[in-house]
Amino acid sequence: MTGFPPSPSQRRTLTARASVSAILLFSLVGCSSVSAPDPEPLDLPEVFSDTQQPLPPVDWWITFNDDQLNQYVDAALSGNYSLKAAEARLAQSQASLRGSRSDYYPEVNAELGKSRRWDGDDSTTDAWSAGLSASYEVDLWGSIRAGAAQSAFAADASSAAYRTLANTVAGEITTYWLGLRVQSEKLGLLTDQKQRLETALQVIEGRKRRGQAALTDVWQQQKLVESLSVDIYEAEAQRDIYLQQLALWSGMGQSTLNSEMVGELEPIIQPDMTLNSVSLSALKSRPDVQQAFYELQAASAGVAVAAANRYPRFSLSASYSGSDTDLNNVFDNWVASLAGSLVLPLIDGAQRRAEVERQKASEQEALANYSQTVLEAAQEVQQALVEEQRYQRTLKSLTDQLDLARKTLELQDYYYARGQIDFLDLLNAQQELLSLESQHLAARWNLTQSRIQLYKAVSHGRFNDRMSNNDALGDADA
Repeated sequence: MTGFPPSPSQRRTLTARASVSAILLFSLVGCSSVSAPDPEPLDLPEVFSDTQQPLPPVDWWITFNDDQLNQYVDAALSGNYSLKAAEARLAQSQASLRGSRSDYYPEVNAELGKSRRWDGDDSTTDAWSAGLSASYEVDLWGSIRAGAAQSAFAADASSAAYRTLANTVAGEITTYWLGLRVQSEKLGLLTDQKQRLETALQVIEGRKRRGQAALTDVWQQQKLVESLSVDIYEAEAQRDIYLQQLALWSGMGQSTLNSEMVGELEPIIQPDMTLNSVSLSALKSRPDVQQAFYELQAASAGVAVAAANRYPRFSLSASYSGSDTDLNNVFDNWVASLAGSLVLPLIDGAQRRAEVERQKASEQEALANYSQTVLEAAQEVQQALVEEQRYQRTLKSLTDQLDLARKTLELQDYYYARGQIDFLDLLNAQQELLSLESQHLAARWNLTQSRIQLYKAVSHGRFNDRMSNNDALGDADA
């Protein structure tokens, strides 16, 4: 430095450089960020609040206190083939994320080659060549960072999709296994009903022999007994279907499951916990909602990538190479080079601009999908709460009716044995009790299914430690 003031030409050069630097810095700040649009506020029902509400445990199926169910769910979360496919897709997205982040670093290559040249006098000359080369793209406009962020959000979306499927698998296994328990109870109930009707048939046949009952009374009672056989066939068929579905969702062969296990099952005990409201945080933690959110973020990152691709690309490259007929002397005469290149797109038929518009439209699609997903999730939770309350009230009413019907039939049997009432009154009482017993069992099963649906509706799907490994993703670089 001499201390002399710059000349007019030097001042113009410095001014131009400062202007270019300012433009580059402004563009860098404006183009490197990834920000998704804010979804419109949604009008959610009153059952969703900002306060934290108690939720079922993470492994919600344990509330049914069934060790066999716990074993089947654990086996399904490890052996279900659809879940394995989702896990493979998640591994693919995580590998793509690592690949996108490799652009943060220079690419370095080593080369070694040998060539042979034939001269006119049939002599040959061998030559060796070796070198190192490196290249690096300067991320002026944030394209590389936006691409890495897009891959990170896509990986997060794949993780959420995996948790959605895991929650579905757990729900299906729970439904089919508890369905087996219901069918076991139903077959026991039908057997008990048939025995009661056959006992009543013996009483009627005795009265017929004594001339106290008509032959039609015996036929009607026989018809009522035989009608239970149809119900037994249906219950056995439904049991076999549950067994097939359980084998399918658990990833086990049909040979490992058989109908003999159903006869040993106990009735279902309903969990004590009852939900009246759900916190907003629980709704937003649903895996399908999170998947839609990450897909929105990925779409926004895609907009940033498309916008950055419209600006110049600046790359640096360096190489160190040499050649000689003797491999040991290759680097005695070496050549080093350092170069920088700036590629500015000029005419592309508006392809890059069209890509930006396409990515913006994709972002709007993802935004609409996210809002729709939130609404559907809220509706699913609200419907599960409504059905839970409905079946609880229905079950209570049927329990009271069933108690009255049993008392009525007991008294009708007493009156009929003494000839104080007609057979039609006894038959009506028998049919009413059979109907109420079936309705009561069906209501209990409906309540169980609504509880399963409610647990699935508020579950985030992070089951045991297998979820933490799949969620161990790096934060998106925005």
